Amino acid sequence: MGQTLLVKKDDFSDVSIVNYDEGDLVAGHIRVDIGPFALTANNVTYMVTGDQIGYWSVFDPAAYNLGGAGQGRMPVWGYGVVRESKYEGIKTGTHIYGFFPIAKSMDMEPGRLSAHGFTDMAAHRSGLHGLYSSYSFTDADPSYGVHENLQPVLRPLFTTSFLIDDFLADENFFNADQVLLLSASSKTALGTAYCLKARGEKPVIGLTSSGNKDFVDNTGFYDCGFTYDNIQSIDKNVKTVVVDMSGNMGVIRNLEAHFGNNLTYICRVGISHWQEAAKAPPKRTDTPTAFFFAPDRAKQRIGDWGQAGFAKNLGARWMPFLNSASAWLTVEKQVGIEAVLENYKDLLNGRSGPDKGYLFTL
Repeated sequence: MGQTLLVKKDDFSDVSIVNYDEGDLVAGHIRVDIGPFALTANNVTYMVTGDQIGYWSVFDPAAYNLGGAGQGRMPVWGYGVVRESKYEGIKTGTHIYGFFPIAKSMDMEPGRLSAHGFTDMAAHRSGLHGLYSSYSFTDADPSYGVHENLQPVLRPLFTTSFLIDDFLADENFFNADQVLLLSASSKTALGTAYCLKARGEKPVIGLTSSGNKDFVDNTGFYDCGFTYDNIQSIDKNVKTVVVDMSGNMGVIRNLEAHFGNNLTYICRVGISHWQEAAKAPPKRTDTPTAFFFAPDRAKQRIGDWGQAGFAKNLGARWMPFLNSASAWLTVEKQVGIEAVLENYKDLLNGRSGPDKGYLFTL
């Protein structure tokens, strides 16, 4: 008997725990025990954009015979281990990394097998971007063994960070003279600030809550930091490109009023302020803006650099950032659905500290 978490799509605070019978494993499939997996603000963004981008369909309850009309399963990044295999080429005990539901286990239909991993060929996942149905064999990539507990918390977010930095530089920072990151304490923002600072071409400014400002300042990733209630202290005469991890249109409106024509572009990435975003969709803005979809940018750069070149360029930033994280991020491991629910509620209500990460196993 397994357990999984279902979320009401129009009210994220309404969750239910569903028990399911695993049944017999089908030929050509593998059964994976899930965990540990991470929960971050990025997972909330997956739900907010679940219908537009397709995240709700990744682990659609109906496709797994879990019922759940009007409900969905929030995707998470983490590890898994193959408990049972009826697929030639993948042995019991194989450790993998990828996209999972919050559940005890998951049956998968492997295909496109290589030395590095495989793709889940389940029919309902065929229309999704390949990133979300690809799974890595951790033993085939030595980098997974470095700061193992930090990896699920930071790895998928940092890939987005790396690609945002690359995108902005490729676009000449939209003729801006500085980069302003909203939700500066979020892990995707921290990774982006790290990459921008390492590039060294433009000053990096952080905008965060009063409670997180000291943390943001102490990372050393930002040239200076400001709080949401002190936007007027930012020099309004500097041409500025915004990277928005918050989705808070109230903040965007304040920035537009403050900078005027000096606000050159808004790169929309996350929706950590999901309740505010629901009140006023981020698309309503007078400033040139677009939603940044990391998988498309990754596909472009893999085409430009090749798979090996992409991995090399990403690794050159990823490994130093990962090493730095051990100084400012503490990761705790917890077991059980109740621990997941407690952390999930903190995420929804903005109570998760930026200096902590959590890994869970049901």
